[in-house]
Amino acid sequence: MSRVPSSMAGAAMLLLVLGGVAAGSALATPDVGSVTFTLGQKRMTADWYLSAPRTGAAGDTLPPADPFQPALGIETTWGRESWPVWIALDLLHSYDDGLQRFPGISLGSLVIPPADVRRRARTVEIGLGVRRSWQVKGLSPYLGAGGAWVWTTVDYQMSDPSQGQFGAPGGHVGGQDSAPGIWAGGGLVRPVGRRFQIGLSGRYSKAKVTIPRSTVAGQHGGYTFTPGTTEVEAGGTHVGLAVGWAYPGRK
Repeated sequence: MSRVPSSMAGAAMLLLVLGGVAAGSALATPDVGSVTFTLGQKRMTADWYLSAPRTGAAGDTLPPADPFQPALGIETTWGRESWPVWIALDLLHSYDDGLQRFPGISLGSLVIPPADVRRRARTVEIGLGVRRSWQVKGLSPYLGAGGAWVWTTVDYQMSDPSQGQFGAPGGHVGGQDSAPGIWAGGGLVRPVGRRFQIGLSGRYSKAKVTIPRSTVAGQHGGYTFTPGTTEVEAGGTHVGLAVGWAYPGRK
């Protein structure tokens, strides 16, 4: 699948700002906690497959595969050392896009010009819950869970690639939805110096949303979108690199 760097760059800037705000608030108090950035991939259900259909060795169409959306996140944790669990506030942003090409058909009076369909999709998860970390032989494993609110945005744009340098715009469908859900996750980081830490994180989330269908049908004169909606799972499994810092500083 192709990528749109500006989308991920914008998400990265947002996460950096949120991380700075969280870190500034945390370091101004005697509380304990951490601020961790995550970079990885979110595995979603086949409903979010955006590229052209896969084909087998015999030319047969294969079922869509579970896609992986590039994802950026931030995990913030704070509380008192004496508390059994600490407060967790997280944000995870994922995005991907794909292109499917329809070659067109010309059979006598039936003429269907070629068409490209660009599919774009993103999810944003905000999670609130509890988390706790421990010190085990120089490592810091942590676990957490809680409730989440998940936003989704999908956009399907059709164009005729035979018209002009960039093709002529055609039909367009898109939509947004959001829903409550749940999340659970954890990770394993290794402290480096007084505050810095690096390791791996994992996360599972679940939330049902309704999005437009992207079914395309050919008819005399061109391709069109088949109207309708479908309920899909907007959560998924995220695994990524974790980099951040803990407070107060270790001795």
